[in-house]
Amino acid sequence: MSRNVLERVLHQLSVDRAAKQRFRDDAEGFLRRFALGEEERQMVLNFDVLALQNAGVNPMLTMGFWQELSPTRDMRAYMERLRPVGEGEAVHVAALKQ
Repeated sequence: MSRNVLERVLHQLSVDRAAKQRFRDDAEGFLRRFALGEEERQMVLNFDVLALQNAGVNPMLTMGFWQELSPTRDMRAYMERLRPVGEGEAVHVAALKQ
């Protein structure tokens, strides 16, 4: 796995409007430009923020990626991907807690 390549992909998707649009239009095609393995591509395509963080990707990049491009952009859903969120619990931490 290449944490650096994954971080470069997520950073570009967080700051580059044209990259965001290319990803929205053809995510698979966009990702072919990067040296990613199949497992890494699936992490990005499936918005698997837990797997991305477990691979060492910076939590701020996973959060930005989620907020910019995920189907829901809902922070409660983001946190649910990282850990269960209790009823009435505040959703404000981006990092994976271990």
